[in-house]
Amino acid sequence: MKCNYWIKAPAGKKVQVKFVSFSQGVATDGCPYAGVEIKTHADQRLTGYRLCSEDDKNTILTSTSNIVPVITYNRIYATVTTLEYRYI
Repeated sequence: MKCNYWIKAPAGKKVQVKFVSFSQGVATDGCPYAGVEIKTHADQRLTGYRLCSEDDKNTILTSTSNIVPVITYNRIYATVTTLEYRYI
């Protein structure tokens, strides 16, 4: 299953996203089974940061524009992703 979200800030602002938590049991290098991909790069066609581990907890990413695509995905079982975000 895959879900897509767009976080949008007012023009001229940036988006800051904090990875709060993710379901346990799927942490593997590269996050092939489940995770969240956060695209904060200028070229949003490129793969974003993939996070799926408790080790990634409290990671803060800041965008280069006012829009951040967020993709959650899982290939084995249902997972829960918790993010916090704000514009700066």
